[in-house]
This record gives sequence, C-alpha cells and structure tokens, in this order.
Amino acid sequence: MIQKNYNNRDLFDFINTHLTDDPNSLLMKYKGKTLNFDLNFAIDQIINRKKGKKKLSSFIAHESFLFPSSISYEQASDERVARFHASLIGKDKSVVDLTSGLGIDAMTISMAGNHVLAVEIDRMKSKILEHNAEILHLNNFSVINEDCLNVIRSLDFPPDFFFIDPARRDSDNKRTYAFSDCVPDITSFYKDLIGKGSILLIKASPLLDISSVRSQFDNITEIYVVSVKNECKEILIKIAPEKTPNIEIIGVDLDDTGIISSFSIDEPVNSIKDSGHAIPIADPDEIREDIYLYEPNSSVMKMNAAESICQRFDMMKKVGKSTELYISPLLHESFPGRIIRINRKLSSSDLKKMKGGKYSIVTRNYPLKAEQLRKKIGVGEDPYNFIYGMKAGDKNTPILIEGTKI
Repeated sequence: MIQKNYNNRDLFDFINTHLTDDPNSLLMKYKGKTLNFDLNFAIDQIINRKKGKKKLSSFIAHESFLFPSSISYEQASDERVARFHASLIGKDKSVVDLTSGLGIDAMTISMAGNHVLAVEIDRMKSKILEHNAEILHLNNFSVINEDCLNVIRSLDFPPDFFFIDPARRDSDNKRTYAFSDCVPDITSFYKDLIGKGSILLIKASPLLDISSVRSQFDNITEIYVVSVKNECKEILIKIAPEKTPNIEIIGVDLDDTGIISSFSIDEPVNSIKDSGHAIPIADPDEIREDIYLYEPNSSVMKMNAAESICQRFDMMKKVGKSTELYISPLLHESFPGRIIRINRKLSSSDLKKMKGGKYSIVTRNYPLKAEQLRKKIGVGEDPYNFIYGMKAGDKNTPILIEGTKI
C-alpha cells in the first residue's frame, strides 16, 4: 500500500490536476471508481498543499512531495521555524532527529550542510520521508524506522546534536503539552543524551510556562520563545553537557527573510524571578498625545520581561500592573513589537464621531473584548490606524487611545 501511494505517476497527476478543486466534491466524484492509488490519500495531499502554501512553500514546490497524513502536516514545523533551528546548529555537524515525523526539521537541517540521521517509529512516515529526501536530493541524510530509545542505545558514537519534538497528542488524539504527557517523555532520558557529550534541542509547546520548563531540566543554556509573524509557535530548549551559571531567555519573531526581532534576558540558573527592581507604572495622565505606545510581540509577551523592557529602553513605563503595554515619550525603533504614536485619548463624545471610520482595535486588560468594542463604536478595519483599550495606572483606570502605527 505504501509503495502504491508514494511512487505512482497517476497519483501525482491526479493531485496536480485537482489542486484547486474542492476536496469534498472530488471525494463524491471519484468515490467507488477504480483507481491505482488510494483516493483518500490523494485528497489528503490536496488539502495539505492548500493549507501549506505559506507554512511549507519551498517543500510543496516539488510536485512529488508527499504528506503521510493530515496530522503529520499539522504537527510539522513551519519551514521558517525549521530554518531557525538549522541556524542554531550551524554547518558540518552530526545530528540525530529522534522524532522526525514529516521531517521538515531534519531535512532543513540537512540542507544547511549537516549529516542527519532521521528516526521515525511509524513505518509509513519513515518510507515517505525517504521518498521526500530523495526527491529533494539530500546528501548525508538517512532514515531509520525504529523506536528512538532503541536507536540511542545502539549508537556507535554521540552526535554533535540531538533534536527531539515529542508527540503532543495522547492515545485519543487529543492535544497535550506537558512533557510527561508527550511521547516520548524526554524528561526520563534526556540526561543519557547530554551525558554522551551531545547538545540537545527540545521543541516544546508554546503553552508551557517558562518557569516550569526550567524546573524540569538541568544544564539548560538557552530557552527560545519562537514566533512567526507575531504568532507564537514553540518553546525551544537548548541543553548542554555542562552546567552554565546563567540561562539566556530569547524571544525571536520570524518571517520569510529570517529574524525580524530578537529580545533576550540573562537569568541566574537558580532564579526564576525578577531581580526586585521596581517596574515603573504609568499614571493615566501620562498617556497622552504625541508619546508612544509599545506592545511587545507574542514571544516577548510570553517571556514576562517587564523589568528588562523598562530597564533597557529609556523612560519606558508599563501602562498598568496587569496590562502588558508600555509608554515612553521617546521613540525606540528597536523595540521588539508594535509601536503606536498616540494621537489622542478618546472620550465618549469622540467615539460617537468615529462611527463608520476604519481602525484596527486592540484591547489589553480592558472591560470589552476587541470585537465588542468594534461593534460598539461601529468601525471597519485598517492596518495602520489603531484604537487601543487598556487599564492604566495603579487603580486600573479604563482608557481608550487612538494612534498611528510607526
């Protein structure tokens, strides 16, 4: 059945002929007809290619590239994230990907000039990974269909890097994120990997709390919070054979060209709290026209880096104790996130006059959600003009401002 699906010219002709067709209509049209390939498999390819135009554009540019299943597509790394992983590894390294799946990370790391062993326990996934690696003409790339724990025990020499992305679904196919609920549970054997002298990269759920990550592993050197165009995709943990005094926590935002912005903080290994410096909180009267409102990108938001933000950028204050927005009279163009020049603070009478206008609306710790506020004011959408709703100051005073994106 595997051979029938992945090495079949008729299959690829069907996929490429019907790429723009409705999958449900195709299923109804061809169901029951004699085909020398699996119809459901072919339709899965069409669905995944439609969804993957941005996520996996360079891979699906090859007409013979295949997906084992829709779940494999959903679980795969965005290729922009995979390129970031490869950049951390470098070139001319030996790498073992212990849970390859669709293999986007393994293949991208190989394309960067590394020797890669891709381990995949599922036979169909491993065969299709071999097929995809062949059509991509990957050198120094091999696939083994085996349990990764058996592979670890049988390795003749330690690689420079181990990479692992534990499956974040349970036996009922429900999403999980805690390491103990993932397969395999990396917390139970990660010391065996770094004990061989290798560096370990663990791809984990963006839902994990950074402090919980730190409490479960020794020898963490870096924790990356990785986003693509301000959508948080993962937490990536780097663990080394030897302990370091500090852990660097780095928020990166990526696009098609690479890193858009990066923000990092160093923290002592044994500390997960701020140093105790007071975070300056803005008075509501300070939020006025001609100053700047700053909204951290999703990676930096996840880092809980208020203290570092206020220390690093001159005259920066947090809008409110529980409001993850900042203001400064100064323009800080290197700020890792959105910058809004405040045009005015809005009153009830101002809102009535704005009906029919166009604004992006954002609410942070505000009584109304963004869509509720949009409906109340009666405005359309605009990518450059903004209305922000927030609670400001020590007393959480609700405030609305109108501004322009820098």
